Amino acid sequence: MIHKTIDVIIIGGGVLGCAIARSLAAQRRTVVLLEKEPDVGLHASGRNSGIVHSGFHQEPGSLAARLCVEGHHAIRKYAESRRIPYAQVGTYVVASDESQVSVLEGLKGRGDRNGVQDLQLIPVSHAKKNEASIHGHTALYSPTGAIIDSRGLTKALADDATRSGAQIQYWQEVVDIQEREDAVHVFTLDGQYTSEIVVNCAGLQANRLAHVLGVGNEYFMIPLRGIYFTITRSGPPLTQSIIYPIQDFSSPFLGVHITPTVHGSVLVGPSAVPDFEQESYQRRHRRFGAMARLASRQAVWKSVFRNRKLLRLAWKHDSHILTQQYFWKEACKVVEGLHLEDLSLGSRVGITPQLIRSDGEFVNDLVVESTARSIHVLNMVEPGMTCALSFAKWLTDRMQGAGQGAKFKTPSLASVS
Repeated sequence: MIHKTIDVIIIGGGVLGCAIARSLAAQRRTVVLLEKEPDVGLHASGRNSGIVHSGFHQEPGSLAARLCVEGHHAIRKYAESRRIPYAQVGTYVVASDESQVSVLEGLKGRGDRNGVQDLQLIPVSHAKKNEASIHGHTALYSPTGAIIDSRGLTKALADDATRSGAQIQYWQEVVDIQEREDAVHVFTLDGQYTSEIVVNCAGLQANRLAHVLGVGNEYFMIPLRGIYFTITRSGPPLTQSIIYPIQDFSSPFLGVHITPTVHGSVLVGPSAVPDFEQESYQRRHRRFGAMARLASRQAVWKSVFRNRKLLRLAWKHDSHILTQQYFWKEACKVVEGLHLEDLSLGSRVGITPQLIRSDGEFVNDLVVESTARSIHVLNMVEPGMTCALSFAKWLTDRMQGAGQGAKFKTPSLASVS
């Protein structure tokens, strides 16, 4: 039986948990990070496309906008100092025709107000000087768009945390949390840990663990499974830059885009659809037990009626939305010269948690809830990896004294303070 008493327990060894551990350890607090896997970054943090976003999607004045822009700069500096594979490749958002140009103008306006540097609206004919394959009418170009080795980032943060004194305990799946007036007890399959305060940033498991303490009962989570195809044709890469089509950027369902990686490949994807199971990285038949549990919740049906796209995508989960032809057609909206046979199904599969309120509405903003001795990151601002360093600083700055008589203040979603 393991029994430890420390200042802060962090649950979850993704990029966010590791960033928070690093920040707290630098404050000389005793920190233990509990990870149920044999290493950090084995779930969403190591399975994304590695895009470091510029910050032109977020609502101006919001905390999400601030964290994204600050996080972008912080990751660039951190990657340089730690020699993590990183490249500033630029981002294009492409309007197929003149009717979509107003969307790009709106995105540029957002980005300008958020402080994103050097945004430009350019004809695609001009963009072709740098990206010969790009296809469309007009593009919003952000030269600061970048890519990074996301798993490498997570592991570097974990290494920094341990060098500052934090402990990372692997194979420690949390099964229960009990909060008392003087301490909080965290139980794993192997033992018990006791601390002044616990930070729950367990990603796909965060909502379940919060419910143990009666927190966030108005929310539930649906896993969204995303797959990627890889461009495997011979010759130089199809693109050196990140290329997006016009899409509903407020939707939690990611559209197909084209992304180079720091390892030299080019990804097409993802297409995220409800999977009904957590961590189902292998394609397989749905388990009816998981479907039945979700279907028994009234909020699921409210969400279906409020968000018909959820039902359509769930129905298509094992059909054409995950086929090679679907990805090829979507990619051809923004690039030319790509052939169907150029795509091969990649091994990269990610599961993203999508939070839904009890009234059936999707939650697309930061959700952090707390008790006297627990903080629960139920919904990280999108994009989570880009915001990891800035969010960790924002959170840990507000944890000063938490668990020692001062209560962590649950944030206002619109607050930038």
